[in-house]
Amino acid sequence: MHETSHDDLRYTGQQGEAVSVTVEAQNTVQMVTYTLKGVTKPLPAGQSIQFQQDSGTNGLQLVLDSAPAGGTYRVVVRTIENEANNECVHSWTHRGSIMIKDFRFFV
Repeated sequence: MHETSHDDLRYTGQQGEAVSVTVEAQNTVQMVTYTLKGVTKPLPAGQSIQFQQDSGTNGLQLVLDSAPAGGTYRVVVRTIENEANNECVHSWTHRGSIMIKDFRFFV
């Protein structure tokens, strides 16, 4: 898979390619839900989101909260061929309101 836009959270891969996304809370309690293919689930600390690319566009939405405000989330998308260590790393600091991040995975 390749990252096509870091700021816009866009990636391109092959049909059936495995996607793995980890979310790590730093200096906060992990309060994360994700929506994939229309299904919303909580993401407990230490677990990852895994799915396979299928035809068209796969959307992944993360909703991140923090208690207290000021915590940071480190989000890693694997396996990205055009990035160091095959990882695309994002780091977001919670500023007091819920953060919503929309990722797009294209075949």
